[in-house]
Amino acid sequence: MSSVSPIVETPPSEIELIFLGTGSSSSVPHLDCLTAPSDRLPCRTCLSTLNQEGKKNIRRNTSLAVRFTGKDQKKATVIIDVGKTFQVAAIEWFPKYGLREIDAVLITHAHADAMNGLDDLRGWTLRAAIQQHIDVYVSNETFRDVERAFPYLVSKEFASGGGDVPEFKWHIIEDKVPFEIKNTGVWITPFLVQHGRLFTSPPMFAAPSPCTTQPTTPVISGRSSPRVGETSLPKVHPFWCFGFVIQNAIVYMSDVSRIPQDAWELIESGGRKSVLVIDCLRLRPHTSHMGVRDAAATVQRIAAERSYLIGFSHELHHEEWVTIAKAAGNDPIDLSNMSRSVREGVAMIRKEKVNGEERWVRPTHDGLRVLVAGDGSVRDETYD
Repeated sequence: MSSVSPIVETPPSEIELIFLGTGSSSSVPHLDCLTAPSDRLPCRTCLSTLNQEGKKNIRRNTSLAVRFTGKDQKKATVIIDVGKTFQVAAIEWFPKYGLREIDAVLITHAHADAMNGLDDLRGWTLRAAIQQHIDVYVSNETFRDVERAFPYLVSKEFASGGGDVPEFKWHIIEDKVPFEIKNTGVWITPFLVQHGRLFTSPPMFAAPSPCTTQPTTPVISGRSSPRVGETSLPKVHPFWCFGFVIQNAIVYMSDVSRIPQDAWELIESGGRKSVLVIDCLRLRPHTSHMGVRDAAATVQRIAAERSYLIGFSHELHHEEWVTIAKAAGNDPIDLSNMSRSVREGVAMIRKEKVNGEERWVRPTHDGLRVLVAGDGSVRDETYD
């Protein structure tokens, strides 16, 4: 393992974003929707994925490929999160976009939809099929969770059989400490956001790490600890997840329910951002994710040139999300034939508009390709 040292980020060069997955942990479609009995109301979103015109509703676990030209003029690729659906996403999008070698994998947090695809990376390193090893960047806490859940990914002596496991070089990254990708001149700054909460009951406890705060202890009748014979209540911890600022041009937050003040200070430093990618699970907020109003408020505050919503469940169809997102701007919207959910979403976004200021917002979809030029301008291959 290696550590990183802080450094001032350099000006942005051209960056390409390819969304490998844009859905929730359950992904879309849902099996229960595809196999539902005839007496149940059909799920328009899930059933649409069976037809070509509904392919934008296929939503695998959130994952992003960031491709850029380093200072040595060579192309480099960074992957953010490799969840449960990473393998099938890579099979579809890597050949299409000419992706092959992975220069770094960044893991936002230790949930299955962010890290369970680590084992699939053996396809890159087994017998050096594509490369000798992959550099993986994680928090100390996430590293310990990988070590507990998949010990063979950390120490080969725990591998059974032939030991056919991926080859990793682990890097521990810390809150607000920038790091460079392989001397390319591209710098990434991780920052902590809250992604729901974690309950632990005695004798369980959260392992200490730079990514955790001291857990709160419930007070029982004015006491912080129970008397003999009493049952203590579970302790509640914020569950922390990394967001990333890439080259001071892109802000990426795929799993967030609350942005702490110190994270805001980092995000808002360094001038206007070109792209914001922000969590938006559904219309209403969730314990672990933002809903439309929180996402819209974040879009308004950051005021990036373009903002993209990510992390959708199956409640709304892609085109319905497009209509809702347009409400952040001044695009004409015809709601006469729209569902109650769409009208509700449009109203939520319009309430968050500050002094009528318009923002460019659209939903991501699997396979979306966004290009950020060296001057900070943005275009994509779906909405332009």
